Amino acid sequence: MKKIASSYWNNRFWDVLNNVRGHRDISELKELFISLIFLKYVNDKFTENEFSPIKVSRYAQWDYLYQAISASDFLNVIQKALHTLESENYQLKNTFSVFDLNYKFERKVDNEIFRGLFYGVNDFGFFHEPVSFSSIIEGLIISFAKNEGKKGNEFTTPLSVSQLMIELLNPIQGTILDSACGTGGFFEKITENYPEGIFQFYGQEQNRSTLALARLRFAFKEEDSIQFSEAKSTLTEDQFPYLKVDHVIMHPPFSVKNWLTNNTQFDPRFEYGSPPKSNANFAWIQHALFHLKENGKSAILLSNNSLFTGGKEAEIRKNIIEADLIEAIITLPSQLFSNTSIPASIWILNKNKSNKDKVLFVDASNVGKMINRSQRLLLEKEILDISNLFKSWQDGDLKYNDKIGFNKSVDLSGIRSSDYLLTPGRYVGIEELDEIDLSKAINLGDILEYKRPKKIDSDVTYKRISIKNLASNQDSFFLDSSILEKGDFRLDYRLMGDNILLISRLGNKMKPTYHKSSSDKIAFSSNAIYTFKVDFKQVDLEYLIAELHKDYVQFQLDNYRKGTGMSTISRQDLLNIQIFVPPLKEQKEIFEKEREVRFQSVAKDLGFEKEIAKLKEAQMKDLGSKKHNIMQHLNNVKASADVLTTMMELNNGILKSDEIIDPRRGVTVEKRFQRLQESLGKVIYYVDNITNELRYDAAEIIDSVKIIKECKERGLQNNLFSVEIIVEKATFQEQKPLISISKNDFEEIYNNILENAINHGFVDKSKSYIFRITIAYIDDFLEINFVNNGKPFPKGIAERFDVKGEKAGSTAGTGIGLWKVAEIAKHFNCNLEVYDEPESEFPVGFKFQFNLETL
Repeated sequence: MKKIASSYWNNRFWDVLNNVRGHRDISELKELFISLIFLKYVNDKFTENEFSPIKVSRYAQWDYLYQAISASDFLNVIQKALHTLESENYQLKNTFSVFDLNYKFERKVDNEIFRGLFYGVNDFGFFHEPVSFSSIIEGLIISFAKNEGKKGNEFTTPLSVSQLMIELLNPIQGTILDSACGTGGFFEKITENYPEGIFQFYGQEQNRSTLALARLRFAFKEEDSIQFSEAKSTLTEDQFPYLKVDHVIMHPPFSVKNWLTNNTQFDPRFEYGSPPKSNANFAWIQHALFHLKENGKSAILLSNNSLFTGGKEAEIRKNIIEADLIEAIITLPSQLFSNTSIPASIWILNKNKSNKDKVLFVDASNVGKMINRSQRLLLEKEILDISNLFKSWQDGDLKYNDKIGFNKSVDLSGIRSSDYLLTPGRYVGIEELDEIDLSKAINLGDILEYKRPKKIDSDVTYKRISIKNLASNQDSFFLDSSILEKGDFRLDYRLMGDNILLISRLGNKMKPTYHKSSSDKIAFSSNAIYTFKVDFKQVDLEYLIAELHKDYVQFQLDNYRKGTGMSTISRQDLLNIQIFVPPLKEQKEIFEKEREVRFQSVAKDLGFEKEIAKLKEAQMKDLGSKKHNIMQHLNNVKASADVLTTMMELNNGILKSDEIIDPRRGVTVEKRFQRLQESLGKVIYYVDNITNELRYDAAEIIDSVKIIKECKERGLQNNLFSVEIIVEKATFQEQKPLISISKNDFEEIYNNILENAINHGFVDKSKSYIFRITIAYIDDFLEINFVNNGKPFPKGIAERFDVKGEKAGSTAGTGIGLWKVAEIAKHFNCNLEVYDEPESEFPVGFKFQFNLETL
């Protein structure tokens, strides 16, 4: 009943908000709109109720406000109503006053917005509806968070993840602490799951506005006791310093940096070690342990890097493991959260474990269902299966069994032997290897000897090799030093020796490459590449390279890789990978047979090359794509000229170089002139290179974030739409977002997609559109998404966007732009996927997957 009611009301609320879209960004209306909903709800439910938990004086009554709606200072009328409610009701302290609506809205300009929202809310009636205010605000918060993107989801936990955490924690009753409580979602879910339980909740939240929403959310709750603290940072100003509770449940912000202060270095909470300033994960874990009673239990959601990071964190993790306080680790799949794509894990901590000296590991990284192009949902059956599995293991049920690839109960001795790493994949095994007998295999460490590289001289010029220069082809694995470029000195670079096997330390592929010798001095990054000597008395080089490319080796590699963004593998783990090494004579026979099979397969594929070549030749014959390129940049020229002309008209024909045109981005007249010159330069470049052939500039390593910002500044701009750039820095794990493509061709992609959005999607002149670009490192790719909230694709076009001439309507047969985008992506080895979701907030989108490059 509750879910139906929430969905019904939420759809009606959003219809009201859509009516004012364009006058104000919807995200700016969140606190105002929720305040109006609160006013209407409290009036409908409790004005005539003498037992009302909320006192509603005359100035806050709905009929009084309705009569004042035509007042020129209607904003002040609403503010007075909210102030009266807050001052006369203790549970509303620090709510409406925190929102500070007078500061955010201008009386004259925004009065019409206030009236429009008020009229819309006036149509709602909560008199006899069986819906709680908490469920109403929950739906609204989720919807606002989706609308706001990354920023809006900073304090929301997906409902399916909350449900799983609560099922695992099983807090039937007692005291519960959430020290990163957000709007109190865990509290609401617990009371919903355990209606017979008697609870005392304690919540701390740093963000004042978020905490105010939490206070409003539970203002009508009488059956539960909820105590919120002041809005302070939990890690530096614990508001419940002496509190001991039965349960702690938290979803703190992932991997917080620069959190440490002098006062926290001797904090009694940090019994197992002082957490590093660079990451607060183990501060949160120890905070939870400190506040648990002797039999207390905790569920915490953290990013996966807490399972394997080194340094101080490794020492703290070891101490907590040895204290036997970790009961279970459950890794979750990526894309569960709207604000980040990185995967996370649930830590179950228990001060009185039923299974002493054991930890249950569950690898649930492959569960869930994609509900749209960017977000995954845990299914109810999956939540039930995982929680039942955990309960069965806790209770010592004889029906519990380890399942290869999914779950395993591990003794502390096994964790010690794995260097106190807690990644479930290390322990649960690999399902694909279950049928492969590795009993006769040997470790790579038996045939490879690590070669410690020598330091390089700062005054010598070296050729440099990076991961992108390593071989991906098992039949072409020798390093060609002639293609390497010379580079400057770097501290992490080392001197390459002769007769060395190179293996990538980063990414999801080994890329084994062999270097014989060179007259040039070659430098490589020791942070990105391992170097080894091969024992040729035991293994043939060609056989070894072919074997390292096989699936059974890749499965083991995937199991050992660590990292939420750019994955890595330790040298010891790499050398522990098992490989079959038969006698040398047999190795050569195996390699020759397998190579013959590969060559026959390639020859078969080449039979289609002539037909493909004919199609490409036909596409190259017309000059339409070149005209398209030129017109795009001429449009940029015109946009700059229009802006500068307008500035002249406003200043009586005078232009000042330092005068600001766009205050939001600090763009001056001089900078706009520079952009005009750059656009003219592009036009000249394309005119000079007109040809019947489809040409591309040479690829170079570029910073994707930087080039996108430059494209935004140079590209088309008008009042009809805004360009948003969202960079998910947490996914990069300190790596730079570098890709291999030419700058001109990348700008082609940007301009073509934006131009198509403007011409075919942004059709309602009264609506404010968003062209959103997100950059993240997901599943071993640098992923760039271009999405917009304009009109959906015409039917069938999304499947044929990469066909030249595809266009809907009267211009059918003339489409070039998106075909060119597909051709550019293909040329630079980039995966391209089109989103076509007509019912979504952002129905149109393009996903580009680049290999992440290193310098």
